[in-house]
Amino acid sequence: MFERMTWSADRADFHGVSFQIESGAASTSGQDDHFKFYKTRELVDQYQLHFARHDRLPVTNVFELGIYDGGSTAFWVEALKPAKHVAIDFQARRDSPYFDQWVASRGLADRVSTYWRTNQADHTELRRIVRAEMDGPLDLVIDDASHLYAPSKASFETLFPLLRPGGSYILEDWAWDHWRGFSDADHPWAHERRLTDLVVEIIEAAGTAHDLIARVEVFNGFVVVERGPLVLSAASRFRLDDHIRRRPAREIRETPYRPPSWLRRWVRWWRRAIGQGA
Repeated sequence: MFERMTWSADRADFHGVSFQIESGAASTSGQDDHFKFYKTRELVDQYQLHFARHDRLPVTNVFELGIYDGGSTAFWVEALKPAKHVAIDFQARRDSPYFDQWVASRGLADRVSTYWRTNQADHTELRRIVRAEMDGPLDLVIDDASHLYAPSKASFETLFPLLRPGGSYILEDWAWDHWRGFSDADHPWAHERRLTDLVVEIIEAAGTAHDLIARVEVFNGFVVVERGPLVLSAASRFRLDDHIRRRPAREIRETPYRPPSWLRRWVRWWRRAIGQGA
């Protein structure tokens, strides 16, 4: 799927599109010959492995959360060739000149839509965008936006019910709480709730409601949640917690390990045998 992506020390080229590999916050102003791209080769290889294992094509409708500089949008459109790709971002800016050039050169004005100044936690606005842009259910949602628990969960509860059965919801960078440096007291996210908690809740829902979540696939860089066949009411708000069953809180008894009786008998016999031999 990504075999035609060529890599150099700080760039990647894919279908004639240039991506500048970024590893930290940087300005997006002024560039006119590349996208700034927050995906490493290791992450792309993980996506290659995922799509090789599971037939996710054709993909008709894609909803992406987190545009940054437009590189991920171009990456997914070039890779998946969706009929419609919609992307949102909270930033107060507009598409870069390179993005506009890419859209025009590919004739994608009717297939690619971006919404800036849009909060991923805004249930009403996300639903409005889907109704306005999509002809049919979503096939794929990619959340590469805030990476924070509360807004990411809000997006999941808004968009996951809009996936078709068998459609996928991807959470990128779910493991940031486990990365070196993120637990430092001076890190901006030091006191934020970790995204791992949302992944755990999704797994709990998969164990409770088999028809809601068909599969959860975990990679270092992202988690893929496959939509099950459960029909959800359009009239009621979807809440993930409503689909999780947990045991009542109680004291957990740690039971000491005791070998089975046959093993105890065998050990006694062996000890006697060793003693007789001596």
